Amino acid sequence: AGLVEAHARGLPPDGGVLSRSPQDQHELVLLLARLDRVYDARRQETVDAVQGALKRAVAAFQGIAAGDGGLSSWQGSAPLAEATVSAVIAASAVRGRPLRQPQDWGYQRATAGQSVLIVDAAPPPVSCASGCASTLAFELSDGPHRLIVNCGGGAASGALPPALAQGLRTTAAHSTLTLADTNSTAIHADGSLGRGVSEVELERQEGESGSRIDAGHDGYVRRFGLSHRRVLMLSADGRELKGEDTLLSARSRARPANAAFALRFHLAPGVEATPTADAMGALLRIERGPLWQFRCRGGSL
Repeated sequence: AGLVEAHARGLPPDGGVLSRSPQDQHELVLLLARLDRVYDARRQETVDAVQGALKRAVAAFQGIAAGDGGLSSWQGSAPLAEATVSAVIAASAVRGRPLRQPQDWGYQRATAGQSVLIVDAAPPPVSCASGCASTLAFELSDGPHRLIVNCGGGAASGALPPALAQGLRTTAAHSTLTLADTNSTAIHADGSLGRGVSEVELERQEGESGSRIDAGHDGYVRRFGLSHRRVLMLSADGRELKGEDTLLSARSRARPANAAFALRFHLAPGVEATPTADAMGALLRIERGPLWQFRCRGGSL
């Protein structure tokens, strides 16, 4: 009875843990799978609430897997290897599809061809001691090759120097926009998260041309009078990802602050970038993998 109550309070309907951490989700799936085996060993039917929680948790867990089968990096979690992910899913004995459009879990997933796009479309977990200011960041992989990633690793307590672990939690450590070199959600000296993103607006469309994710957050409104809006469009064949980032004047301030912005696209290990002569693009070469071309407008690369 206590377990059923705990699931009702601590596990949202879409099966993602409240910390929004892939590492915590991995531990949740592992614990629920072990509990399921305990019922099996006792030759008893697993409690419906436990079985339901396990199915939802596995779907959310699979929803943040990149094209290589390993987990993407969110909320301080380093990328988890494919072998570990596969072993945990096999142990759960759950067969299902990855979660694509969650609400509380917050990670939007779009797939086309061999490409996998994962977007953080929810506020950070304010109550989590290692939460990250990663709203609207994304990761992109092409089959077994990762292309655009987040830095990850900020939750590795004791494994990294404190300053580096803190830096890995910043907005700049994620593939998204930063304004005035500040975090979209404040990270205090004691590690807790402060004011920033409180609401994320999201609209998603699926059609013959592909997937379109349109999202925006209010993390910079209070300080700069600007909201950040990002549109990502993955083509139906997975060979093209178009993006547009916009800073919009918020109604709360008549004159938005004049602040510099930066857009960062962190390259996965093994990706070699060769800038073009016009400083508006680059060729992204992956060893024994596909060649991607990056082009931008509205700023120099």
